Formats: sequence, structure tokens, C-alpha cells
Amino acid sequence: TEDDAIINELINEQNEVLARFILQLQVSDLESMPLDVDQKRLNFLANRITINKQKNNLLAVKRDAIKIAYYETQNKLYAFILYLKQVKEFINLQQYAQTALQTSKDLATSLTLPKYDFKNTLFFDVEKNHIQFKLLNDIYQDILVYALNNPQKIIVKHWSQQISLINMIAYVNNFALIKPINYKLSPFKIDLGGILISILIVLLVYFIHPLLFNCTKNCIERYVLEPNAEYQAFIYLEVRRPFRTLLIFFGLDLASYALLYKTDYRTVLEGVVFVIYCCIYVWFLFVILNSLVLLHVRNLNLVNGDLRKEFYNLGLQISKAIILLIALTICLNNFGIDISAIVSTLGIGGLAFALAAKDTLSNLFGGLTILFDNVFRFGDWIKIGDIEGTVAEIGLRSTTIRTFDNALIIVPNASVSVSNVQNWNRRELGRRIKMYIGVTYESDMHDIRQAIQDIRMMLFNHPEIANPKQVHSLPYNHKFKLSSQADTQGIKNTQLVFMDRYNESSIDILVYCFSNTTHWDQWLDVKEDVLFKIADILKQNNLEFAYPTQVRINRVDNSHNSDLKVSV
Repeated sequence: TEDDAIINELINEQNEVLARFILQLQVSDLESMPLDVDQKRLNFLANRITINKQKNNLLAVKRDAIKIAYYETQNKLYAFILYLKQVKEFINLQQYAQTALQTSKDLATSLTLPKYDFKNTLFFDVEKNHIQFKLLNDIYQDILVYALNNPQKIIVKHWSQQISLINMIAYVNNFALIKPINYKLSPFKIDLGGILISILIVLLVYFIHPLLFNCTKNCIERYVLEPNAEYQAFIYLEVRRPFRTLLIFFGLDLASYALLYKTDYRTVLEGVVFVIYCCIYVWFLFVILNSLVLLHVRNLNLVNGDLRKEFYNLGLQISKAIILLIALTICLNNFGIDISAIVSTLGIGGLAFALAAKDTLSNLFGGLTILFDNVFRFGDWIKIGDIEGTVAEIGLRSTTIRTFDNALIIVPNASVSVSNVQNWNRRELGRRIKMYIGVTYESDMHDIRQAIQDIRMMLFNHPEIANPKQVHSLPYNHKFKLSSQADTQGIKNTQLVFMDRYNESSIDILVYCFSNTTHWDQWLDVKEDVLFKIADILKQNNLEFAYPTQVRINRVDNSHNSDLKVSV
């Protein structure tokens, strides 16, 4: 018990001395720091060790090796003191001190004092050097242990400077319960602090980002967006998508860094993370560019009405191409690829290769044209020349179409890119219903006018017929286009009912309208209902459907009498 009390008192005294040492170190300019050991002295000892090894003077070799270890420990101690003055991060201090402590212990183990029965002057020199080395090495280890256990006393920061990912991991790893677990996890180059912090980041991103975006959405809609401002709400929704993606990916990136910051996998992931960040930034720039054009295109038209929208669209596409080229150059430079060297190699050899692979390159660029122009997508009902069916696959070389009789047709992309493509799926509202209603010539014109008016009212009030008076909201997935909404989205809502012509056997009424649905089966159902309703309207107005008839007139020429016979 008395020995324990003495030991505890000595440990407390040691900690107080080290604390005063660290405090003095923080206010000192280190001008009085001793210089490193003279390199000439170390070289002299190294040469003497070589000579004594040749003469097999092992005790003399041991004497000089211990002396060199003493000088090297002295240099390490001075270097560590200077490092304590400059270090800014807890994790860096702990890694440095842990490595240095293990090296010092290994060195002390290798330099044990030899046992000799006969003790001469050389042995006493070895013993003296060993005592000096052990004393200095113990001091060095005490400072290292103190730095490991009290990093917050060495690195004095403002609270805002202490909030960093590495410092948080180091803070968690300093708990007594965590250290044994980290010792078992050390072969895998991960620690419990990194695992817990990465899980915490993922949970924060998962639970906080919806709340954050909902709050900002309510504030922006209430205080920023104007009630009747066109496209403002849509632009806000478009800009929010890449920003939300950036926030989520940033959280995942931090979580992966916290988990793998000690492993070699982190360096491998850096390239992939850089490319993903570039893609998100390019997406964000595209949305900003689209928004600016969409907001100012009308003002530009007011200033110069002769300018065509196609020029704006061309400038927009060129700007996007420049942004893509810049992003591609940055990504290649990040991987150490010199873009100028690639351009310089495109000489005669590249031209010869392009000529040899002309058809392949034509199909390749044709496929890129289809993808970037968004001509059609998987499952679209299209017609290319005599080929009609649904798109099964869009490859870089060819496009696969499944016909309605269940045959599979493969069309080269080069042919598709230069052909007229009819896409029946690119319509949001309206599938055409067009017909001629023929009534008999015996019909009264007043009844025909009333029937036309009744058909117009029926179509106008029909719930499944597209109404030209109805305002159609801009869909969320609408792309930025400078053409009209009806042309871009495929919205048709025209209603036309007119007496169109005097036919051979009937007076024809033109009925021209569009159904709300674009699906074939539903369109047939709507069309059938319209036909029944038109039949009822004609019956109510005393009109009959005309059918093909012939009027044959037989004339009998007689000098005394003329008879006219008519047959129908």
C-alpha cells in the first residue's frame, strides 16, 4: 500500500511537470531549443562500429550503437517538441505519437544491456551509455504518452475550430470503452469512431434533409415566388433537384470518408467521387442556364422581334456543349490524362481509322444523336418508313423494334438518324377523332343548324373530350423548350363542328375533336360514346343519315306527247 501511494504521488507529480512543460511550450518561441546532434559525430560513431565489427569487438559495437540510439532519440525528442508547437488536428497528433511510441519501445527492446562476469572500463562505458539512453528514452515515451492521453491540452482551439470530421472521430475513439474495440478492428484499418460517425451522418442526411427542404419550400413559396409569375415555381422545383442530390451525395461522401479514412479504398474512391461531383455541378449549371434563358427569352423578343427562337436554342445547346467539354477536360486532368496529347495524336492515323470504321462510326454517332435528341424512348410506339412497332432497345449501333405482329426488327442507328420518325407516344393530351356525318338532302336547313349547335355543345361538355377552354398545367417533367407547350408536349384540344360540303348523296357535317386520353382502347371507348350521342342528336332534330343513292331519269321524246319517268 505504501508503494502504491508513492507511485501514485510520483505519477501525479509527473503529470504536473508535463502539464507545465506543455504550457511553457505554448508561450515559448523555441529560440533556446538545442541544435541537432552534429552529423560528424554520428558518422564517426558509425565508422567506429564498422571497424569494431571487423575486429569482432562486440562490446565496443554495443557501446557505440547505444550512443547513436541516444543521439537519435534526442533528435526525435526535439522534433516532436517542434511538432507539438505546430500540430493543428487531434487525429494527426495521435497517429504521430502512436507510431513514435511503438518505434521507441522497439528500439529500447533491441538495445538491452549485455551480461558479463568480467567488468572492465569498456563495460562501464556501455553501462553508462545505456543508462543515458534509457533515461532519455523514458522521458521521450512519457511525453508521447501524455500527448496521446491529453491531446486537447496540447492543441488549444476555439470550439468552432474543433468541429471537424477527424476531430469528432478522434473524440469518440478517446473513450475507454472504444479503445479495446478499436484494437480488434485495427487489422481491418477501420475504427469504431469512424463507423459511429458515418452512421450518424447517414441518419442526419436521411431525417434532416426532407425537413430542411420542406421548410425552405414553404418559405420560398410564401415570401419569394410571386403568385402569378409564370415558370417561377417550375424553375424552383428544377433547381432544387440537383441541389438536393448534391446535399445527399455530400453526406454520403462524408460518411464514406469517416468509415474508410484509414484504408486504401478511400484513395480509389476519390476519382469516382470527383466525377460524380462534376456531373452534379454540370447538371446544376444546365438547370441554371435553362432557367435564365426561359426567364429572359420573352424580353429578348420584345427588344428585337426579328430574332428567331431557334437561335436562342442553338446558343443554349452550344453553351451546354462547352460546359460538357470543360467538365470532361477537368475530369481527364484529375486522372492525369493530358487532353492536348490526345488531340495531337488525332492525325493521319486517326483519319485512316475513321475511314476504315466509317459505318461503325456512323451508327455510333447516330445512336448518340438519338439519345441526346431524345427522339424516342423504350416502349414508345414509333413508325420509321414501313416499320412500325414499339422500341425494345436503343443501342450504340442499332435500335431494336418489336412490331405489332410480334416480330423483332433491328434497324441501324445511321438509318434511324436520317429517317422520318413518327412517335405516337409523345403526346400528353389529345388523340384525334375525325369523321363526316352525312344527312339526307331532304333535311331542313334549320334542323341541320340546330344539330350542329347541339353537337358542339355535346363535345364542349363531354368529360372525355379535350376542351379548348381548359388550362392545362405544365407537367413537372416538362423539358425546357422554346417552342409552344402544345407542340412540345403534344397537347391538342381543338373542337370543330361545321357543315363542310355537299356530297353526291349527302350533306356532310365535319366533326373534328380530340379525346383526353391517348391510349388506344380508351380512345375507342370515347369515340363510340361520341358516335352514339351524335346519332341521338340527329334523331332529336328530325335528321336521317344519308346513304348512297342514284337518281335515274328516262326521257321519251314524242312529237305529240312527252313523258318523263324518274326512278330511284
